[in-house]
Amino acid sequence: MGYVTGEQFRAARAMLGWEQSELAERANVSVKTIKRLEATNGRVEAHSEWTVKNALELGGIEFVGDHDWRDRNDGVRFAKDRTGKLRRGIVEETARWLDVTLKMKTDKDADFFERSTDEVVNAIVDEVREGVRKSVKDTLNRAE
Repeated sequence: MGYVTGEQFRAARAMLGWEQSELAERANVSVKTIKRLEATNGRVEAHSEWTVKNALELGGIEFVGDHDWRDRNDGVRFAKDRTGKLRRGIVEETARWLDVTLKMKTDKDADFFERSTDEVVNAIVDEVREGVRKSVKDTLNRAE
């Protein structure tokens, strides 16, 4: 997908029955930002575009079309797999957290992976349990 239009943002929010303030909260942006994005005619070019689009996708919206401003055949619809985006979000967030955690662990102990398999597994599981719980909870809270 190349870009999202202000019309798509307005339509997607309307389909979900969300107020601008609800979308702003879910996307972690200001209501002013939502108003600006929705007021844009045609292509939206903003740093916050991705977070707003992601919040709408987590809500169950799919952005469709060629996204060519000359054809104007872009649109939105309810996603066929409403949980797919959420599942991917949980996996991606958890993977990022795990990568950072393992990097910090190996920075402190360069021989960490030279230990026995059981010792490495136990250390990772113990350290990661709470981090994964927080990561999944944060992802789910953003999707509500």
